[in-house]
Amino acid sequence: MRSAIAAVALLAFMPTVVVAQAFDWSAQLGKAPSVLQAALGQAGRCASGGFAVPVRWVNRDTSLSDSLLDPVDTPGAGIISIGGKLDPTSDYDEERAFSSSKLTSIRCTLGREATVEAYAYEDRLVRIKLSFDRCDSRELREDKLFGNIMGSNKPFTVERCDGVDLKEKDFDTALYLSIKARNKYGYDMEGSPGMLDLQWSGEMYGEYGIAERRVMWEVLCYRHARIDLSRMIPPDGTTYRCLIDVENTDPSRWSATAMYEILRPGTIFDSVATRLTAMRLFVDMPAERAAALAIRPELQTMVDGIKSKIVARVKDGDEKESAVSNILGTGN
Repeated sequence: MRSAIAAVALLAFMPTVVVAQAFDWSAQLGKAPSVLQAALGQAGRCASGGFAVPVRWVNRDTSLSDSLLDPVDTPGAGIISIGGKLDPTSDYDEERAFSSSKLTSIRCTLGREATVEAYAYEDRLVRIKLSFDRCDSRELREDKLFGNIMGSNKPFTVERCDGVDLKEKDFDTALYLSIKARNKYGYDMEGSPGMLDLQWSGEMYGEYGIAERRVMWEVLCYRHARIDLSRMIPPDGTTYRCLIDVENTDPSRWSATAMYEILRPGTIFDSVATRLTAMRLFVDMPAERAAALAIRPELQTMVDGIKSKIVARVKDGDEKESAVSNILGTGN
């Protein structure tokens, strides 16, 4: 107990940039979000909240997967029928989501360097994402306009991250050297997703192979990523490559690191001018799958209800069309 208290006290006085790099993030998987917040101490500014799974598109072919963050699979989602109308066999709601009291989230900012987003099932962390924002300045400000938009006459406190600090720091160098020593990293050249080139890390097969391929979409730092991994994506025109390191020996402590290498053009070969940590991801794959399966019955009930409405709507549309055809004499 004394050693744990001492560790928390030490973190409270460590620079936030050191915490972001040196903290044992994998060890926080399986612990309560409150334990993570206490361990970060004064180095992190945290806020807890719920977690909702988006259920925007549903059709008669919608199925559920064992993915916790994106479990709803709808083939053909987003297809618009001829004439610009939505396909009546599809149901779309931009705001629709599934929430469970068993799922919670926590978000912490570490100075101007990084943001932590973590998800927990029944108060046990199953995923932690550390994004390096590298703000020139980050501060809390009162925003009256945002307060008015939210329907309040009181100003809201919002967090502003201004500018991007693209200078290589000691923690960038230290992390690169540790990755280099493992010698299991690979490169994703600019613009290429690299989804079929995971051999550098010993790609997982078997039970969690699909889960690893799925989670790798959050690790790749190509410029037009579906998910905004980091504010410090190099500007257009900058030559770079993405170094990716995956540690997957233990699925319950799966982790990945993505770093940008900004290149200095050369006559024959480009050299690395700067190495910048982009993000780190830590996942307890067995626990995350168990959480997805645990909420599945409730989510299935919600999806089945939407499917029932689709069937009723299509049936009603067919009956009306048939009635019009009979009136016009074209139904015989």
